[in-house]
Amino acid sequence: MIDRLREAVADSRWLTGVRRALAYRGYERETAVIILKSVIASTVAWVLGSLVGGSSQIGFAPFSALLVVTPSVYGSVLQSGRYVAAVLLGALIAGAGGIPIGRSIWLFALVVLVALLVGQLSVFGEQGKQIAVVAAFALAGGTAGSLANLGALLLMVLVGTATAVVTNAVFAPAIRFRDAKNAVLDFAEALGDLSRQMADGFREGRDGLEDADYWKRTASRFDDTAHNAQETVAQQEYRTRLNPRTLVSGPPSQDRPVAYRDWITGLRRASRHLQSLTRTLAFARSSHSSFPEPSDAFLRAFAPVLDAAADAFQAVHDADEPERETYSPDLESCLKEAFQRISQTRERIDEYGTEELWSVHSAMLTDMARLFEELYAGHENTERSERGGT
Repeated sequence: MIDRLREAVADSRWLTGVRRALAYRGYERETAVIILKSVIASTVAWVLGSLVGGSSQIGFAPFSALLVVTPSVYGSVLQSGRYVAAVLLGALIAGAGGIPIGRSIWLFALVVLVALLVGQLSVFGEQGKQIAVVAAFALAGGTAGSLANLGALLLMVLVGTATAVVTNAVFAPAIRFRDAKNAVLDFAEALGDLSRQMADGFREGRDGLEDADYWKRTASRFDDTAHNAQETVAQQEYRTRLNPRTLVSGPPSQDRPVAYRDWITGLRRASRHLQSLTRTLAFARSSHSSFPEPSDAFLRAFAPVLDAAADAFQAVHDADEPERETYSPDLESCLKEAFQRISQTRERIDEYGTEELWSVHSAMLTDMARLFEELYAGHENTERSERGGT
């Protein structure tokens, strides 16, 4: 029984998360840091609240600290400002009715209604609901009937939010644009891997299209990959704002996140053409389709075009293209070779089947030509951003 219990504990999701937090950067470690900051901020806020003599409303100090601890310093400052404004407004609404009238059911309902309506203003963001929360607590608990109690409440809120901001500043997150760069490079590598798999299948002719449905499913996930990459870049930008670490290392270049976003956009557009290609194949192979299936000869001739795409994506990855101000020789060579292969295949399109196959063959070549154009445009956008920055 004891051995089973030990095995269950060892295999538990909680312990797995702890081990991952200690070993790797990622969601688990960020969650652990948030928990640590929340414990420290709320405890210090409670101690400070006791020292300044806010015994009647001391609970609002740790409560406020817990509400505004965020992963970034800027986020903590932003949420603190919104929360303090929401609390102040909620206290004013409660006091406007509680001081002259006192507690009553109809007044409570009216105060909560007004507070909820005011909380819908976008300026308060997610803290808008705190207007009604504070108004309800203040009026129901009797705080709204005394200016001294309302003042003590506001003081505890200020203690809590200030403690949270200071705690966040002390534990300011590291600025890692390397994560953003890796998100771009991983995206390029995934596109290259799929292109290579498809090229290997095409070399076998129609017999190699058995994985067409798998290719389609894989390509359909690239939209999520692009979204996650953009989120990674935005997260790193967000963490640089008001980050005290920049006082030591200096502010990061603003051109870098712009270049990352440009490349993600270019890769996302390129992935759309790869998605279109996989849909064409899946549709052509469907038993309900009147669309002709590409010929064996064309598929084999098309394989080098997909190889060129895989080489180009690999060049983006290996040469750290998002970090460069000019094309790497490898990527430039890959794109030139790619356009040449497309031109050669177009010139010989009559050799790969009858006229009824021209439409599907031409559509596939067009998808790949546009894919390479998007890669070229991705770098052009980066160069334009660099020139604009200088």
